Amino acid sequence: MIGPKKFIHRHLRPADRLGEIMFGLVMALGITGAARLGGEEVTNRELFVAVLGCNIAWGIVDGVMFVLVGLFERGRQARMVRGILAAKDEDAALRAVAEEFDDPFGELATAEERAPIHRLILDLARRSPPRAVSVTRGDFFGGIAVAGLIFVSTVPVVLPFVLVQTTEIATRLSNLTAVSMLFLLGHRWGKFTGSSPVKTGLGIALVGIVLVLVTIGLGG
Repeated sequence: MIGPKKFIHRHLRPADRLGEIMFGLVMALGITGAARLGGEEVTNRELFVAVLGCNIAWGIVDGVMFVLVGLFERGRQARMVRGILAAKDEDAALRAVAEEFDDPFGELATAEERAPIHRLILDLARRSPPRAVSVTRGDFFGGIAVAGLIFVSTVPVVLPFVLVQTTEIATRLSNLTAVSMLFLLGHRWGKFTGSSPVKTGLGIALVGIVLVLVTIGLGG
């Protein structure tokens, strides 16, 4: 039996993991920020329930969306393969392959260098005709990983509302925790992408704060 960390790493790509944590933290900051600016008296319990409940709901919705996006992407790929196989002749099939796959190569390869790649893709498409599109085990577990990751990343943010009695102090500690986690998230992102971890961390934290201010400003 694998642990939660290995489960999440197995079913979500690094970009997916980083993005889901960031969205969850921004959501939490937005809720606490809106509550403070609203001028209404709120209790620790109300903020705890609002932040945790909202992020649980967000996690469920985003988990379902992860499954649907995976299903959509495989459907798009199957349609693409059917289009290639339905081409009227060899040249038309190769042109269809080029239209679909040339962009990722960009300026890295010449037309002559791309030609054998197009041929290889066409041969693979002919050997592996598209199957019926359905939800896979990976989709299902990926959706669970998304929901679980958002929930786990929310726990440190709501802990101050349990451990600290004064709501104002608890809210500030919660916000500080969320911003610190955004910085650590950016720091990890920077290491993964080869950019400056500190600059990326500060940038992600700043982006998170700006997104929260925009959300609050628009009535979110």
